[in-house]
Amino acid sequence: MGSSSGKSINPNVKGVKVCIIGAGSKAFISSLLRDFALTPSLHGVTLTLMDIDEHRLARSYQLALKYFSELKVPINVERTMDTKACIEGSSFVLNLAFAIGYDHWGVMVDVAERHGYYRGVDATEWNMVCCYPTLMGYKQYSVAQNIASIVDEVARDAWMIQISNPVLETATLIHRLYPKLKLVGYCHGATHGVEQLVNKALKLDMSKVEWQAVGLNHVVFLTRFRYNGEDAYHLIDEWIEKRAEEFWANYVPGPWEETLSRAAVDMYRTYGLYPLGDTARSGTWKYHRDLKTKIYWYGPVGGIDSEVGWGIRMLLNQENERRLEETAFNPSIKATEAYPPNKSGEHIVDFIDSVLNGVERRIILNVPNELGILPRLPSDAIVEAPVYVTGNNIRPEPIVNVPSRMYPYVWYPRLSVTERALEAYLAGSKGLLIEALMHDPRTRSNEQAREVIEDLLNLPFNSDLKAHYK
Repeated sequence: MGSSSGKSINPNVKGVKVCIIGAGSKAFISSLLRDFALTPSLHGVTLTLMDIDEHRLARSYQLALKYFSELKVPINVERTMDTKACIEGSSFVLNLAFAIGYDHWGVMVDVAERHGYYRGVDATEWNMVCCYPTLMGYKQYSVAQNIASIVDEVARDAWMIQISNPVLETATLIHRLYPKLKLVGYCHGATHGVEQLVNKALKLDMSKVEWQAVGLNHVVFLTRFRYNGEDAYHLIDEWIEKRAEEFWANYVPGPWEETLSRAAVDMYRTYGLYPLGDTARSGTWKYHRDLKTKIYWYGPVGGIDSEVGWGIRMLLNQENERRLEETAFNPSIKATEAYPPNKSGEHIVDFIDSVLNGVERRIILNVPNELGILPRLPSDAIVEAPVYVTGNNIRPEPIVNVPSRMYPYVWYPRLSVTERALEAYLAGSKGLLIEALMHDPRTRSNEQAREVIEDLLNLPFNSDLKAHYK
């Protein structure tokens, strides 16, 4: 165990343990460490880091010790490769694990494309976001199910926070299997999307913006948009009418900036609400038939989910890994210089603070729909919406302005993908995987669907899938 001291400890959190599974994550670990360090009301907690990769675990552990030591923050850090040991005694269990791995996911996409499934079998209606495995999400589902079963056994009072994708499928599965588990899912897409829209397109002061968004994870739309206390959706209309074409002609979107794309505007015109964040990356086949189509709707590289965008993403992943390696293990590099002590903009640590210290916050979370957020969707599905968190209480914000067409054209189709994937997983049925592909417009025959599923299951790293899907 390692710890840092020099600052006061909040007695409310003394002895509180936060278990972080998949702590070798390249994406979230630095943000979590910064936010814990910069939240004084959480000083005194113990972070227990868990990963099945010994080197990545050591890297995150060293980075944590280094970061908290430089800032003289009294947060204890432990590490383990034992999932149960991490969970036992925890008040919060964060699941960051991406068990499939980017390299293996890329191989699966390549295999599927050889059978005529452009960008993989999981690229389908309202689910075009890469690295969002649904039909082939066995590894993600089984890891999360194992975590939830251990939480149910040894830490029933703990909150489980599902962060790794697919949040919709995984959180819905866990909620249905363990309905008494305290569970939320987290995604930053909607928040980042509205910030991009406000800062880069509309050129407004974000501090004067009030907004609301609702939907399913990665399928979230802006239901309220106010500026200086007044309705401001007309400012989006004015940007589209007067400045959007010039914007697209002169601005090259960066990775994950699809909120600013032609596709986002077209979705707004079609469905009546503006899509935020990852939502604009998805939609129907209208935007995704091939690379040429993607380039028209998403700009020069076709968005982060195109074959070009995937290459860019892999380069960014390599750079993130290099930075983590050097910062953690090179004693001449200060962690606080590599990762300056500024809040990350994520709200995972804010949620933990609100639960432990009773500070009410409004946070966009994925929560069970039994709270009555979207009454036309199943009550046991997980929906994404603004909620108020105080202690263990989660109070949903009343939702306004949902056009009726959002259900049959957007949310029902997306939820159908979820239901087919979870049914196949729970049944362990290869036949249901094949049957799910019968709903895919790329499928020309039963033989094509059967062959792609066989080839995916026969990949060396998918022996667990092959054993599961009989």
